[in-house]
Amino acid sequence: MAGEQEFDCDLVIIGAGLTGLSLACWLLELSAQKQQPLPTVHLLEPREEYHNDRTWCFWDSEYHPFRHLISHRWSHWQVSRGERSVSQSSEQAPYAMLPAGRVYQHAVERIESCSRLSLRQGITVEEIRDSDDGVLMSTAAGQWRARAVIDTRPPDATRVDQKLGFWQVFTGYEIHCPGHRYDTGMARLMDFQRCNEHICFVYLLPLDQDNLLVEWTEFDPGGEWPDCQARLEAWLDERGFADYTVKRSESGKLPMMPVSQLRQQGRIVRAGVGAGWMRAATGYHFATCQRNCSELAGQILAAAASGHWHFHSTEARKHWLDWMDRVFLRALRRHPETAPDWFLDLFSATTAEQMARFMNDQPRWGDAVAVAAALPAMPFLRAALP
Repeated sequence: MAGEQEFDCDLVIIGAGLTGLSLACWLLELSAQKQQPLPTVHLLEPREEYHNDRTWCFWDSEYHPFRHLISHRWSHWQVSRGERSVSQSSEQAPYAMLPAGRVYQHAVERIESCSRLSLRQGITVEEIRDSDDGVLMSTAAGQWRARAVIDTRPPDATRVDQKLGFWQVFTGYEIHCPGHRYDTGMARLMDFQRCNEHICFVYLLPLDQDNLLVEWTEFDPGGEWPDCQARLEAWLDERGFADYTVKRSESGKLPMMPVSQLRQQGRIVRAGVGAGWMRAATGYHFATCQRNCSELAGQILAAAASGHWHFHSTEARKHWLDWMDRVFLRALRRHPETAPDWFLDLFSATTAEQMARFMNDQPRWGDAVAVAAALPAMPFLRAALP
């Protein structure tokens, strides 16, 4: 640990989940591109082990340090409700799946291969104190002193607007089911199901002719959590999946709610979900995370070169897109029974490239106009009012 006037490292990244590991990999990428020395960086992560506990999906249209690890791509995707379905297709921006296990392994190996980076697991930061010449972090294992901090921890409950959006609650199984007969070239993003008062759908990604990732998802306003595992298993039984093996499971509760964004600058800035990088209206996060980590890594290298350890918050997306999300979430809360038709109308009235840009937080004005025109006017006009 550091003495009174010493630093353990230049920078501490609190949390080594997707954001922390991505930031470390972007630092390695940019330092090599710019032929610029790396600062010393410690990543402090509470978990003691990594597991293949989730998948990240996105429309694959941009470079990032994990792109070569993508396990599957689908150039066709579909949303459906009963007999009605809408499909889109794009070879330029396919829907992509990236297993967390691959990301964790690759990032940890890269960190371990660099003497300037260090991953410390089983460490929970309890307190952060800023001062004129550095930042002091307190943990059960002692104190760390650094010139600056990137904090990737989840947002405090006080910064999440739980009255506006939903919790996206899901349970998924990766199953082995020989000859399942689903089209391996089609990702089924939303197959809406009948559900009491909630928005429910099955998310199904055929991995090959014998394996599937299938999830039961609900948009829940909060309170008593739905038993998504039981509903997923009931759906599998109803569809005749009698002989299958669960290879892996995943579950979670994502806050599809606006996070108040603190415009920070100085030695300590937030990053990741706690900085509002997750899209409130969708729960998508990966593509935005990579763009923002790239920008933040550039700031870190500039700070190391200048000796002026001063950062500013990155902009996850345009403010008008956050406003559109708020209106959309408010309308969904008021009219959950009509939401499936709204989603189908949305995919029907837009092109695949428009949806890819819109969902990846990089829409053009024409994309936003197409999205707005696809939705019914009166419910959304009312939702736009304070």
